[in-house]
Amino acid sequence: MAVSGERLPVSGLSLRLLVTGHCSLLTAVLACAATTTRPYYLPLPAAAVAEIELDIREATRALAEGLARDSIALSIIQEKDGFIDSGWLDARTLEHTGARPLGADVVRVRAWVNPAKLFWSELSVEATFRPMADPSRPERELDVPLPEDHPLQKRLGGVIQKLIVQYGDADALKEFQRQTTRALQADSAARVQADSTKARPDTTKVKPDTTRTKPDTTTN
Repeated sequence: MAVSGERLPVSGLSLRLLVTGHCSLLTAVLACAATTTRPYYLPLPAAAVAEIELDIREATRALAEGLARDSIALSIIQEKDGFIDSGWLDARTLEHTGARPLGADVVRVRAWVNPAKLFWSELSVEATFRPMADPSRPERELDVPLPEDHPLQKRLGGVIQKLIVQYGDADALKEFQRQTTRALQADSAARVQADSTKARPDTTKVKPDTTRTKPDTTTN
């Protein structure tokens, strides 16, 4: 039995388990706390993900400053909760707009900052639009990721890469670059598949009936 006040040794494995458990718990608390300003939903699977060596507050601040420097207007910056939301933006100017969010001319950026490994944070950044309106469905279900080759996606990738160079390491940069390449390839493959499944016009022409009824030449 340990004597009161005695410090117990912690193995490397135990430390990793403690850190992992702490991160998982903190992520759940950030998502579910009644006082959080975060939305109830998580980032879309297509969101760009990267890790940097900053705590949640510092990482959120650094990301917000990077987006602002790249002229992307922001509406919500919650450093404590690790959340950023641009609100709806004009896709051309990336300034706030009161236009109806319908079609790729109106876009939105959201970012979640969660704990990663010890002293590091994970950034999840999505760029979306709404291709359709459907009052019968929850609004979040209408959000669709912008194509990977969209100018806004490229700008976001540039912002994130600069943060990794400044606050990350070589492994984090390589992983982000691999992720970007995979996303571009998946997007391209999806487009090819969509094009190939489009209904093709029927090229089969109906040939005119060349069989003519010959007059009866039989004489009575």
